[in-house]
Amino acid sequence: MSIESSRLFIAIPIDELWKQQLTQQMTRLQPKLPFQKWTHPEDYHITLKFLGDTSVEQYERLSKLLTHVAETTQPFQLTLTEWGTFGPHASPSILWAGVGGDLLPLMNLQQNIDNSMTELGFLKENRDFHPHLTIARRYKGDSIPFSITNLVPHVSESTLYKSVNEFKLYESHLKKTPMYEPIASFTFSK
Repeated sequence: MSIESSRLFIAIPIDELWKQQLTQQMTRLQPKLPFQKWTHPEDYHITLKFLGDTSVEQYERLSKLLTHVAETTQPFQLTLTEWGTFGPHASPSILWAGVGGDLLPLMNLQQNIDNSMTELGFLKENRDFHPHLTIARRYKGDSIPFSITNLVPHVSESTLYKSVNEFKLYESHLKKTPMYEPIASFTFSK
C-alpha cells in the first residue's frame, strides 16, 4: 500500500479451475464481441465492496472491521451461472459471468461488509448487489444485432463449485497487468 492512500476494494478471489473455464469461454467470445477491454484472468473476482481512495489511517481500522466480519461468517459454496451484460443492449458497458449457489450467505456477507464500512465513512451501496465476474468492458461495436445470449455459454448452473472461506482486500494499479493486487486476506470461521 502506498504512503498516502490507495484505491482499494473487497472481493472474493476465484480458483484456478474457474479461471481456466472463464478464460476458455472468453477466448471463444473475443473474436465475436468487440469489447475495448477484456479482463486479465488473474483479475477475475467477485466484488463485495468498492472503497476507492483509502488512507493509511482508514486501512488500520478497516483491517480490524474486516477481520470481525470474516470471523462471524461461515464458509459457503458458489458456482458459475449464465452470462449477461450491464448497460444498453446495443452498447453494453460490461460483459459478465453470473454467480449462483449459496447466494443467501453471499448476500449477507456483502451486506455485513457494506454496513461495517460506514464506520469508516464509506457510503453504503445505493444499488442492489448483483454478484458477477466482469469479463469485458466498453463495447465498441456499432450495435449488437442479436441477443448476446446466442454467443455466451448456455449454462443454467455449472457443476464447478467453489468453496468460499475467505475474502481479500485488493489494491488497484491502473497501469499494470494484471491490475489487482491482493494485500490482505480474511479467513472465515470454520
